[in-house]
Amino acid sequence: MLSTAYPLVIHILLWITSLYAWRIKIYNIIGSLPPLTLYVHIPFCRRKCPYCDFHSSPVEEIPEAPFLAAVAEELRRWRHHWAQDERPLQAIFLGGGTPSLLSGAAVARLLGSIQQHWRLAADCEITLEANPESASLEKMQQWHASGINRLSLGIQAFDEERLRFLQRPHDLATARRAIAAAQGVGFAALNLDLIYATPGQSLAAWGRELAEAMAWQPQHLSCYQLTVEAGTPFFAQRASWPPLEEALELAFFAETRSRLAEGGWLAYETSNFAQPGFTCRHNSNYWSFGDYVGIGPAAHGKWSDGSGGIWRTQNPVALADYLRLLEGEIGPDWPGVRVPPAEAGRECLVMGLRHAGGVERALYQRLTGVDLLAQHRSRWMAWQEAGFVRVEAERICLTEQGMPLADAMLLELF
Repeated sequence: MLSTAYPLVIHILLWITSLYAWRIKIYNIIGSLPPLTLYVHIPFCRRKCPYCDFHSSPVEEIPEAPFLAAVAEELRRWRHHWAQDERPLQAIFLGGGTPSLLSGAAVARLLGSIQQHWRLAADCEITLEANPESASLEKMQQWHASGINRLSLGIQAFDEERLRFLQRPHDLATARRAIAAAQGVGFAALNLDLIYATPGQSLAAWGRELAEAMAWQPQHLSCYQLTVEAGTPFFAQRASWPPLEEALELAFFAETRSRLAEGGWLAYETSNFAQPGFTCRHNSNYWSFGDYVGIGPAAHGKWSDGSGGIWRTQNPVALADYLRLLEGEIGPDWPGVRVPPAEAGRECLVMGLRHAGGVERALYQRLTGVDLLAQHRSRWMAWQEAGFVRVEAERICLTEQGMPLADAMLLELF
């Protein structure tokens, strides 16, 4: 009796262990899983900017070999962990830190490691963040040849005095040379990062900087109002700065959006503007609550498991700890935390309201089991009456008038 039952038991066990694989395959086929992108955090920089609260490590010499080996090993383990998930990468984003401090050969090896383990979409967008002073023409040519098709230059200001205030490691001439070189190399898309509303800056002066940025005709512009975060050098200094009046703050915001809209750059997120067809895929996926693999020190990721579960991952912050983690073997489960439905809903709402597409009501209900409109009906209706939001059948979006009020509105919701 046992001999005849034994094959049946084996078949049942094999069937049970294959359920996860088939579930992922089915979800891939019917398209219920969100798009997947990949972020690699390259933490190295020459010196820390006084406003920066991202994890970065000022170094004289970059430990390229051990860092690339650790990243390759992490990529391998993630791919093994999710072997049944067949989604291709829609975008790759190499951020930092200052990724342009890596040699051209190192960037090529890094992209090679990614492609060894992950399938890329045919039109995968591959972004590298760069500083003008470390983005030589030779490096740009190497990046382009290795597959980088979107370059993001940290210009931050088209004004010498503001560059000095921000303690940027480049001057205006270097910034302009880098932009011209990038355009000559022929990246499919070029982004320029800018910071505005620094102490003493006038609206007219910012208008002149915007005019220069637009004159270069990049496909994408990121324009961030200076935000002073706790723990940064600027946080201790800000008491001595002239206060930025709320009316002027709003004027900076409105002028930025108005001028760029007139020039053809669409505001698809609070601080990001793109020519038609050139929104940043990785960032758009992040704001739309898509999935992304986070690789490197301090990187975090988000993963949908195919059955409604949302998982968050967080790598060790310090480079030494990251390298140590990857020196040894890991257990059967990669470190990760399942996100409770209410928290997933809050994240979806916080990110979605910043995005021009707004918050998808069906997605919010799928995450939380609650209808977004019903949950906060009185507030949504009042804000719609005031002209701050649009309540639609499929989504809830901020209007142009409501966009500057996003943070205050979220505080009311939570």
